[in-house]
Formats: sequence, C-alpha cells, structure tokens
Amino acid sequence: DLDLGAVTLVVVVPLALATAVFRRRSLACYNLARDRIALVNADFQESVSGVRESQAFVHETRTMAHFHDLGGQYLAARVAAQRLVAVYFPFVQLLSGIADAIVLGVGASLVVHGELTTGALIAFILYVDMFFSPIQQLSQVFDAWQQTRISVGRIAELMALETGTPERPDALHPGRLRGAFRLEAVSFAYPEPARAARPARVGPADVRLVVGGLDTARRPPEALRHVDLDIAPGETVALVGQTGAGKSTLVKLLARFYDPVEGRVLVDGHDLRDLDLRSFRSQLGFVPQEGFLFAGTVRDNIAYGRPDATDADVEAAARAVGAHDVVAALPGGYLHVLSERGRTLSAGQRQLLALARAELVDPAVLLLDEATSNLDLATEARVTAAMQRVAQGRTTIVIAHRLQTAMVADRIVVLEAGRIVEAGTHAELVQRGGSYAAMWSAFALAGNPGAPPTA
Repeated sequence: DLDLGAVTLVVVVPLALATAVFRRRSLACYNLARDRIALVNADFQESVSGVRESQAFVHETRTMAHFHDLGGQYLAARVAAQRLVAVYFPFVQLLSGIADAIVLGVGASLVVHGELTTGALIAFILYVDMFFSPIQQLSQVFDAWQQTRISVGRIAELMALETGTPERPDALHPGRLRGAFRLEAVSFAYPEPARAARPARVGPADVRLVVGGLDTARRPPEALRHVDLDIAPGETVALVGQTGAGKSTLVKLLARFYDPVEGRVLVDGHDLRDLDLRSFRSQLGFVPQEGFLFAGTVRDNIAYGRPDATDADVEAAARAVGAHDVVAALPGGYLHVLSERGRTLSAGQRQLLALARAELVDPAVLLLDEATSNLDLATEARVTAAMQRVAQGRTTIVIAHRLQTAMVADRIVVLEAGRIVEAGTHAELVQRGGSYAAMWSAFALAGNPGAPPTA
C-alpha cells in the first residue's frame, strides 16, 4: 500500500541517519580499543619479562600504576563503544515501535473508510517487524563481529606487508658455496616505515597529537658508510669496534637479513639479491650473541636446521663442538625437554647447543655474532675452542667483543662509525699503533689473561 509505505518513511530517514553516525563513531571506538588492548598486552609481556629488574630497582608500584593506567584507557574505549551500542539498538527498537504505531493508526483509518482490508494491514505490520528484526538481532553479535572485523583487518594489513629482501622470479641456485664475499661501496641505514596519521581525537580520552597529514619516513643515520671488504674462501675474519660501530649490521647484510641501501654484497661473484634465498641461507651457520633454544628436546634443537638428521648425525655434531658431555649429563640426554628459550641451561650450555646446531647443517659460511660476550672466562675458553673447531675449512666472520677472540683470526677488521678504518693481522695492527692498538693496550692494562704486552 502506497499510503502505508509513505508514512513508514517517517522512521526510515532517522534510522538511516542514526545508522550512519553509529557506524562512523563505533568504528573509531573499536579501532581505538584494539590499539589500546595491544598496548596493554605489550606492557604486560614486558613487565613479566622484566620482573627481576622491576624488583631490583623497587619499581613495582610505578609498573603497576602504568599498567592500571593503560588498562583504564582500554576500559574507557570499550565503555565508549558499548555506550554507543546501548544507545543505537534501543533507538532502533523505539523506531520499530513508532513505525508499528504509525502503521496501525493510519491503517485503522484506512480500514474504517474501506480503503484497506484488515488482512493487508496485519501483513504490512508483519513486514515492518521483519524489516527491523535483523537490525535488532544484530545487537546480540555486534560486539563480537566488530572485534573480529578489526582483527581480520589487522591480519590483512600484516599479510600485505612486503618483505625487505624480495626474491627475484629468476633467482639463481648457487650450488655449494666457496664462501668468497665482497662488499662494494656498501651503505646501509635501518628503515623506518612511514606511519599514516590519524585524526587527533578518534575516541574518548585520546591525547594523541598529529602534525600534518602524513608522517614521512625519516632516514636515520647510516649504520654502514661506503664499506669495501673482500673475504677469501675459508678465511676467518674478526670484526671489532665499539658498540654501534656497525659490526652486527655488516653480518646481517652478509646473511641477507637486509639489503644494502647503496652498493652490492656478493658471494662467489653473485649479488646476493640474485640468489635463491633458501639455497643461500641453507649454507649459513648463524650463532647469535645469545643462543636461542626452542621449547622441545635437545635433539630437536640441534636438528633445527636439518629436521631429517639421524640421531647419529645429531650426536656427531654435538661431539664435534664438545657439547656431548653437556647433553649426556642432562636427565634424558638428547631427549631432555627444554623449557622456553632453554632457561634451565646455563649461557655456556645454550651456546654449545647453538654451535652444534650450526655444525649439523655443514655450513659453507659461519657467522658468529659476539657468541662469547656473555660468558665467564672458563666457559668462554670452552666455547671458543668449539668455535675454532666448527670454523675449520669454512669462511667465518666473527664479531669479537673480547679481543683475545679476535687475535686468533686470520684477519681483523676494525670499524668505527660505520666505516672500516683498519684491517690486518693482530700483530700488524698492534704495530701500526692505530685504533686497534689503542683497544689492545686498554685491554692489556685491564689485566686480562692471555693479553701479552704490546710492542
């Protein structure tokens, strides 16, 4: 009926306006709530990980206050979202009742004047209820739907991110590497992605400030500057320098965790960007400053790079680095189940297992990132001996935090502020009287064992 349809539009217009406003504001509130719960979770994880530091510096009260503040901000965002829900859906129900009343009143008048049958009026009222019913039912699942929608959107954003080391479609499979590296005029700065600006106020108690329309990516200071370096196959090169000199960055470029901003990194004459990443990295043995162990058995951790390795292969790798006695002393031996990150083991034991993991994959290139810097002298000597055994016959790049580790290398490369300032053997660099000689003198004067007097 056209007359009943026309009077029903009286409630459709405010319904459309209310829906548009509710959609815009609820989206902002739910996005803000998701941002704030992420901050709450991150702060909680950080507080649990740093609980010892918090206790040692009597920081518990401020830590709890900060967590409560973040929780309060999240609560404010959630309450704001629920307040909108509590207003919008009852308003829809009110409009439904008003529509029924209008249709009933106008329809009754039409029935009295014989312009409409009673059955048609009842049917029209049912149609109106059917129109509003899905909106009212949505109120029961709206909160879960909004949170799911935002979560799926975040996952989609993450999946859409492009890798910083893209692989070419026609990537080369290099075969067995000889391990000859060359860095040609390599410069590198860690990327800082641009962040899209958001409105200054996107929800309750939002104090974020926005300057301009879009935050442009700021290029930070270069970690490496015009570095030229040749590493021969089978050579052991030690990288030394102060903190922030670029040692770890150089190793990351050799492993192609990043691509240089300028210049090229080559292995056996091939640009790393031209190689198949899986084939290349399968021939790398990487031991970080703190050996990372996964939850699981000792055997699984050693065989991490070669899951198909036999028990005999795993044991042979452990014996090669001197880790077999350590493993044998554990309850269950190679089947001993480690806790998260291997926290039940000492730092030296974790490093020995990390070296065994690197040995098992039979790498052509070995990258050691300050693998002994956190160890005591006795454990360091044991791990250093294991490192030397693993390095035999392989191109090895060692970041040397302690100079007695560097002095046994075939060549020492000294970095300062992202540049190579010296290179040579231990004896040559000490004789030159440059940066390395100054570091060695300070090291010897500190009374370190194994440090002979400088010339």
